[in-house]
Amino acid sequence: MLAPASGNPLACLIHISDIHICDAQSPARVEALDRFADPHNPLSRLVPLVGTYRAQEILTAQTFEALIRKINTIEVGVTTKRPVDVVVITGDVTDNAQQNELRWYLDILHGNIVVADSGNLTCWEGAASLDPSRYDPSYWNPEGTPPGCIDDYPRALYGFPEVRGLIEASRAPFAAEGLRHSWFSTHGNHDALLQGTVPPDTTLSAFSVGANRIRGLKENINALSLLATFSELGPATYPDPSMLVTEHITPDIARQLNMSQDWVRLHTQCGHDHGYVPGQREKYWFRDIGVIRLISLDTVNENGGWQGSLGREQFEWLRSQLSQPEPRYFVILSHHPASTLFNIFDPGNLGRVGESEVVNLLLSEPRVILWLAGHRHQHRIEFFSGEGAVGFWQIETASNIDWPQQGRMVEILEDDHEILITTHVFDHLGTVAPDLEKKHFDLNYLAGLSRLLAANDWQRREGDYFIENNEGNRSDRNVILRRALAN
Repeated sequence: MLAPASGNPLACLIHISDIHICDAQSPARVEALDRFADPHNPLSRLVPLVGTYRAQEILTAQTFEALIRKINTIEVGVTTKRPVDVVVITGDVTDNAQQNELRWYLDILHGNIVVADSGNLTCWEGAASLDPSRYDPSYWNPEGTPPGCIDDYPRALYGFPEVRGLIEASRAPFAAEGLRHSWFSTHGNHDALLQGTVPPDTTLSAFSVGANRIRGLKENINALSLLATFSELGPATYPDPSMLVTEHITPDIARQLNMSQDWVRLHTQCGHDHGYVPGQREKYWFRDIGVIRLISLDTVNENGGWQGSLGREQFEWLRSQLSQPEPRYFVILSHHPASTLFNIFDPGNLGRVGESEVVNLLLSEPRVILWLAGHRHQHRIEFFSGEGAVGFWQIETASNIDWPQQGRMVEILEDDHEILITTHVFDHLGTVAPDLEKKHFDLNYLAGLSRLLAANDWQRREGDYFIENNEGNRSDRNVILRRALAN
């Protein structure tokens, strides 16, 4: 618990990011690429992380619900006791840019019955399978090992448990509590691009709703060459069908991909204000909370690649917003943090803007005090300053799919000399059962199991992607940040 910070409370925000609601049975997913980063794979030294498969991805809906239920218990700020003004969600709310994933996310926020299932609703058709003809030891199979097959590698090599009944429990409908606070949403790369990387087109859209699910690569395919096209910078491409081994599953039109206009349409058709303007295609907006203006940017490069940038038109819109005389302070929201704004691939020559221009513009306006972002799935806090600039803080909040599966409260205060920003991170309501065999499969158990699985990710036990790096340092979590008032 932080020592009290004194001053006039201006805003109490809750910041969450990178929810990654996942249709784990979708034919358009490329889990088969992920195995090349497994520590026992000979290519893992060349491919340290792919990120297209996680053991806990079958539990993303329950984990998000556990986070919403936790947020509903928070009524006022820890430091200011000011009522929560709004929850801001900075992108990657879906995992594979599918409409059914976005609808599950919205159903959870709006308090509907959630059925996080697709295809054949009577049986599971995802990666984990007890069918010997479809079984693949590269994936965690919580139900055990089919007769005549070897144990899956996550259980045999990395200590993952057997949790029989989990697959059916993950598909069971549940009643969402619904978020009791107002909320705004920001666009992320996984909300627009397949696996956060590849632009959707008619061919990929047909594949996503179809009956052929990617099972693996043909034996003569060079995996490194293929992974090189699945890039952080555009252009980025999906594997050619001639490279793939597929299996038949149940088609589902609900898996259609979100095209550019769908994001705003699906956010506004409910009649609530979630930041976007009905009928517009632009996925950037502003809203005022008292004397603070929230400016939400769309940092997705829809030309491809998982890193970000701004379109020139949006950049000029941002410049015009910062020139407005009324807001006392500006808070920027985006999915990508500053250092990841280097994907300026621009086949249409319309102009893309990267980190340096964006940061310099923000530094030129002393009323910019804070930038909230996600994307890297880490808690991280950084101060930006420059010659003659008073500077601003950037706060990144970790994801709800990877460890540590946390949100963050952000409170803003003002006194006669400085701006104070306090932050407190919090867990969702999932609880880890002391004995995984004594399970009841309620929502808290499922969300707690998701957190346990995330903490034991076998690809992230050492090196640059060590899972505990996501926690950040002490200075990245519960802190008081100070910035001098502008002259």
